[in-house]
Amino acid sequence: MKLTLALAVITALSACKREPQQEAVVVPTQEVVAGVAMIDFEAEAAKFSCRVPGEWGMEPEKYLEPSKGIALSGGQATHINIYRYPEINPQYKDARTYAESIVLITPDGKQPEITEEKIGDKTVLRFHYERMPYPKRTRDSDRPNRLDFALIPVKGGFYEIKHTASVDTYKKTLPVFEAVVRSFKPKI
Repeated sequence: MKLTLALAVITALSACKREPQQEAVVVPTQEVVAGVAMIDFEAEAAKFSCRVPGEWGMEPEKYLEPSKGIALSGGQATHINIYRYPEINPQYKDARTYAESIVLITPDGKQPEITEEKIGDKTVLRFHYERMPYPKRTRDSDRPNRLDFALIPVKGGFYEIKHTASVDTYKKTLPVFEAVVRSFKPKI
């Protein structure tokens, strides 16, 4: 009986000390792609808008200044990053030059095939390649990541939209990446 009374008092006191709960901000789902709810997102500092996965986490700003882009994490080593050039790397101002420089970091030293796709009034450069993750996902991991790129030229630079996922799972989230690319609107 004393234990029940003590628990009731502790529960009542702890309820009094709780801060009032803030209401969650509800952002309406605009579409569902591959089972992932997509929301409209505006990156004012990086000057773009697009649809992004609403449930994916956004990397903290301490890792990426808002004017340089955003980094989204879908768990299980799945990421979509949107970077603004030359802000993220002043060495690159031209999307084609950047795409052709990827040969410097591909594991096999071969240039990935670069294709062009017309989306709205923009010509988007596309390519992909595979490489081992760094750091490794697990001690025994020997499966590479697949990296898919869409480069969108704008006046004075370009945007890079990159999808990274394991070669075993990338097909699950590739439609999400494609939805981000299709919806992407630079504000430059």
